[in-house]
Amino acid sequence: MKHLKLICLLFFTGMLSTAAQGISKEDLVKSWDIMSKMVVESAKAMKSEDYKYSPGEPVRNFANQINHTTMSNIGLGSMVFGKKPKFKMPSKKNPPKEKTAVIDILKKSCDYFKSNLAGLTEAQLSEKIKWGRPGSGIEITRLKGILIMFSHMQREHGKTMMYLRAKGIKPPPSGSWSFD
Repeated sequence: MKHLKLICLLFFTGMLSTAAQGISKEDLVKSWDIMSKMVVESAKAMKSEDYKYSPGEPVRNFANQINHTTMSNIGLGSMVFGKKPKFKMPSKKNPPKEKTAVIDILKKSCDYFKSNLAGLTEAQLSEKIKWGRPGSGIEITRLKGILIMFSHMQREHGKTMMYLRAKGIKPPPSGSWSFD
């Protein structure tokens, strides 16, 4: 009986820890939807012929800027959720270059992250996960990993907006957190 009480206490302590931060799983899913939409819409806004545009060396071209966001969704998502996506991954050596293919894999990476995020329990947000390069020994909470992912998505989207503006394209509306 003592073990059951201890397990219950630990479980509810973990739930309170996440709740005390004021961020629910629903907040995360809703905010991910908002951020994913802005990134995908920005990728759609660039003309097909400008996917090879780069503001100069050594800066990525637009296709590779979006591919970087995609691969980060997958790589960071794999650390956060402990599993790789089920779809065919793009080649790091030969990533997609054409607009349709770039957007397709971007959408898949956003859906992969969202479906895994939506499948979490509140208690899993407080669990420790391995972070960083293999063997780094770094552990953080799953919620911190998710917040790092959100921060990366927004930072990379800021770069994407600069490409659009350089080509005279008004970026789609931006958004991030929503707490309705």
